[in-house]
Amino acid sequence: MKNVSVIAFYSFFRIDDLVQMEKQVQNFFQPIDIKGTVLIGPEGLNGTIAVPYNEEKNTIEFLKNLGVDSQNIKVSKFDGKRVFNRFKTKIKKEIVTSDFDLSIAEIEQGQFINPKQWDDFIKQEDVEIIDTRNDYEFKVGHFQNATNPDIKTFRDFKKYIEERKEELQNKKVAIYCTGGIRCEKAGPLMQKYGIDTYQLKGGILKYFEDTPASQWNGECFVFDYRVSVDKQLQPGSNELCFGCNMPITPEEKKSPHYEEGFTCPYCYDQLTEKKRRSLNDKRDHWKRIL
Repeated sequence: MKNVSVIAFYSFFRIDDLVQMEKQVQNFFQPIDIKGTVLIGPEGLNGTIAVPYNEEKNTIEFLKNLGVDSQNIKVSKFDGKRVFNRFKTKIKKEIVTSDFDLSIAEIEQGQFINPKQWDDFIKQEDVEIIDTRNDYEFKVGHFQNATNPDIKTFRDFKKYIEERKEELQNKKVAIYCTGGIRCEKAGPLMQKYGIDTYQLKGGILKYFEDTPASQWNGECFVFDYRVSVDKQLQPGSNELCFGCNMPITPEEKKSPHYEEGFTCPYCYDQLTEKKRRSLNDKRDHWKRIL
């Protein structure tokens, strides 16, 4: 699947008939050469899909007609062999798993900063920047002077905020994530704790799309075969370790513990002969499709 538009999108809005929405999505995409995933929940839609260039415009119009905010649709180009393995839809309790117990009405109270105003906002002395993503995503790239909560999953963010809420109540906080969806839950959660919180509208990907991204260091991790994208939204220089599925930077590949297709500095001490044989098959598979 070459010459594709990768479309990342989400929006929070009430969906009463989840089965009907799933059928509508499946019927629209059935005749299209599409790969990726669309999550459908009572709180809205979330997905990342790859479609041929000539289907990009119609796909975006379809998503907008479903209720997806145009500002929450990000597009990047890719001319590799594979971005995703197949297309699937899933009905879920939450379109981004958090267990924050927020209503749509609470989510709608979020405060936003547009990408073009973001740099000026985060340069203010009374603003702390907090990354809401996982620790391995922060490693690949982050905003200058951003705080890393050092979390393994988004669920852990609630505990992190509970531990810091009194400290954060005395300042303005700027938060960001890949496409904006995690922040749309993290922001209202923090506001419930009395923290003056502002989200980067559209996330890192929209920031890359709309600005020179001068305050960003590194690349942005993405959850597909590209692994990361650079500031021009082109495939980045990071790779996945087949041994542990963690992103590996060019610097980490220089480690004596890195063996292409098998181990990296994070998992080298867990490699057995049985696992080596399994990874050899996995490596051959990836070479065929990428």
